[in-house]
Amino acid sequence: MKPCFGRLFRLSLWLVGIRHQRIEPHCPWQNGRIERFFGTLKLKLDQWAVTDVGELQTSLHVFRLWYNHVRPHQNLQGSTPAVVWSSKDFRQRCSQKEFWFEAWDGLLAGYYLPA
Repeated sequence: MKPCFGRLFRLSLWLVGIRHQRIEPHCPWQNGRIERFFGTLKLKLDQWAVTDVGELQTSLHVFRLWYNHVRPHQNLQGSTPAVVWSSKDFRQRCSQKEFWFEAWDGLLAGYYLPA
């Protein structure tokens, strides 16, 4: 089996401490985070019309912002993934000014707490 990444790229990942994690073939439950992301993305894209590649790229950037910075997560005690990844206390951030975020004709909506 030929590796899909070059040696220099793999060396760079190793130097910064990133390691490749593999799952068994046909076992998506072993990779729950990305499967959840794609499930949510598919659910929203099924309701959103995209006319060209440029619009798709823009829409995906907006979705990523909503998914990581706006959408509260039940298993993160109502925090967003961005808050948890940055190790900031969500309760402290609640005192900050919040902004209403809405995109994709209301399909993506919620409060955004800037960093």
